[in-house]
Amino acid sequence: MPLLFFTILGPIIVFLLLWVAATAYRIYFPEQPLPFERDPVVLREKARRAGQSVPVGIREIRADQRRQKRKDAQVLSPDYHYSWGGSDGFPDAWREDLWRRRN
Repeated sequence: MPLLFFTILGPIIVFLLLWVAATAYRIYFPEQPLPFERDPVVLREKARRAGQSVPVGIREIRADQRRQKRKDAQVLSPDYHYSWGGSDGFPDAWREDLWRRRN
């Protein structure tokens, strides 16, 4: 019976102790943010402005596409855009929904 007890609870207790130690370490020694000049996005923008080629991943490509789409939409029409088209303010369906949910 003690062998079964240590076989099952031993790894669980070891895992919990490691988790507590890692959590305490993260609390006492928090991760320091990168300086602004060393941020990968800032470095990529500087290299792009200088005309240099930089390796990018799919996240950066998607973020650039979203940013460009947003800029194009603002230039073409300063109105509000949402999935059902454009509007000069909040969509009427949202206003009605807000009115129904009021306290």
